[in-house]
Amino acid sequence: MSNYDLITYYGPLVLIALALAWGFARIMYLSCAEDITVLAVVGRKRTGPEAVLALVAIVLDLYLVARPFVPGLDRLVMTAPNAYAHYGVAVMALGIGIAVLSQVDMGKAWRIGIPSGIEASQSLVTGGLYRFSRNPIYVGIMLFIVGAVIVAPGPLTILSLLLTGVFTTKIIEAEEAFLHGAFGAEFDAYRQCTRRWL
Repeated sequence: MSNYDLITYYGPLVLIALALAWGFARIMYLSCAEDITVLAVVGRKRTGPEAVLALVAIVLDLYLVARPFVPGLDRLVMTAPNAYAHYGVAVMALGIGIAVLSQVDMGKAWRIGIPSGIEASQSLVTGGLYRFSRNPIYVGIMLFIVGAVIVAPGPLTILSLLLTGVFTTKIIEAEEAFLHGAFGAEFDAYRQCTRRWL
């Protein structure tokens, strides 16, 4: 196995493990040290877009993690060989980096899901990466999946990219309705000067 193959097969596994460790640590810190309800999605029924995105993330991540250990998996899901696949790992890393920095920029305002109401620890975040995009976490997620398409081009990764794009947009619309209700004119002014994606 060449160095490029090692990067292509094990790089996504390492990146997914790091992202999960970061997310878990962030949730635990905010929940325990700051007494913040980070998991706004818990305790309420998931919306259709949330359920679809959760399923897509689980299937895509399981596929990327299993690739080094299950010979023939790529053939089973009709992944095409790609001489530039190792560059996809760099795009995936960039996506995770943007998502992590965006979560840091949000500070105590970060939630998974839309809360039932505004909480004292939440404020409208417009600094850091949020100066360039209203949704840099989702930009990072989309870059991660674009990287996955480069690493393992095939129906599974391409469908993951398309479904994530469509259903993330639906979630963003619901989040923006919440932000408009919570912050009113302040959010409207931010929305006027900052793009939804890039």
